[in-house]
Amino acid sequence: MTSRPASRFAALAPSLFFSAFLILAGCATQPAGPVGPISSGQPRVDPVPGEGIDGEETGELGMGELEGEGGEEAIVAYTPPFMQDRELVRAGVALPFSHPNANVRKQAEGMLAAIELALFDHAGPDYVLIPEDTRGATDQAAEVAEAFRRNEVDMVFGPLFGANVPIVREGLSGTGAPIIAFSNDSTVAGGGAWLASVAPEEEVRAIVQYAALRGYSSFAYFGPNSALGQKVQRALEFEAVQSGGQVITSAFYLSSTINPDTEAKTFARTIMAAVNRGERVAVLVPERGNRLRRIAPLLAYEGVDTREVKMLGIGSWNDPDVWREPSLRGAWFPAAPKIEMDDFVTRYTRQYGQSPTSLGAVAYDAAALSMALSQDGDLTVSELTNPDGFAGVNGLFRFRYDGAAQRGLSILEIDPQSETGVSEVQPVPQAFTPVIN
Repeated sequence: MTSRPASRFAALAPSLFFSAFLILAGCATQPAGPVGPISSGQPRVDPVPGEGIDGEETGELGMGELEGEGGEEAIVAYTPPFMQDRELVRAGVALPFSHPNANVRKQAEGMLAAIELALFDHAGPDYVLIPEDTRGATDQAAEVAEAFRRNEVDMVFGPLFGANVPIVREGLSGTGAPIIAFSNDSTVAGGGAWLASVAPEEEVRAIVQYAALRGYSSFAYFGPNSALGQKVQRALEFEAVQSGGQVITSAFYLSSTINPDTEAKTFARTIMAAVNRGERVAVLVPERGNRLRRIAPLLAYEGVDTREVKMLGIGSWNDPDVWREPSLRGAWFPAAPKIEMDDFVTRYTRQYGQSPTSLGAVAYDAAALSMALSQDGDLTVSELTNPDGFAGVNGLFRFRYDGAAQRGLSILEIDPQSETGVSEVQPVPQAFTPVIN
């Protein structure tokens, strides 16, 4: 393990909070879709309706269009009027602001707000955000990539969906601009794209390693036969072997099934047979919310004795409503460090008047890291893949050369006797072991 500090990102003070200028948007009091580029380096002001910067008529937001030779239109990178004589760092933001699904739109707006918060906290005085709407569609993602190329962006935050990542990567081929995407599909990582999301494989790795250290060597999966479920089950198979254990059974049910009674009955018999043989068994259930609150007591009803069988979850278990389920008492799940996350939620809520979306902290960490590292004007691969890692809101993380993110997560135990409903049984690690390429 390294003894060096996790990163200079962790040590940066939020010295730029409230010091940015939001073009055509005024003071950001709530998350919203992109209304124009966002830049640092000048106090934020409220523009007069109908007027642009310096009293000019707004019309369409100018992106530096000039008349070229022969009457052709030459397009140069966007530069705010007050930053004309500076060497700028331009970052594109590619998110589905007009996606047909309202929840996706809300997620995108919240992520942009978190990125803006990182701008105020960590960016240098010459930083410009250029948000573009992918709509979640591949054809629009290609247009967004072209817009970023015209604007000579130095980096990109987004896209959100895996299908759009290779489109944006191809559109920016040869520019050297790193893409910090938010998909949890590990197959689209690499080739200049890094995934900042907390991948389910990382959550499974953390919880299985912790369970193995506590003496559990027999693991089981009970969950939906969905893309996420399949991914979690494969990760469980891999991590169980890596930890010296094995998966003794996996039971899948259709995602549309309300109460998988038949599957639960067969699964419970297998689990308790292993317990009766003296095996220490841990069961992983990758569900969330009300569905988890139905599945957990169903397993107990069908015979899984949760006093002898350890229940395991993933990050979706970080929900106070889930913690009230009696059959999950003593269960373990991975999570971001509570103090850092609580601080982020408080600052975000104070700024925007509402809580951040579930991916807000991920977007904040990705942007804050990139902004901090690019204060010298460049964001290099060697900086981005620093093997020491970086300490953020979501805990310790580092980008591997294959584009995936390795995470150091805390482990929480559901504890009704605790004031919060959970107790931290393992804190976030302070440093990574040597890098794994």
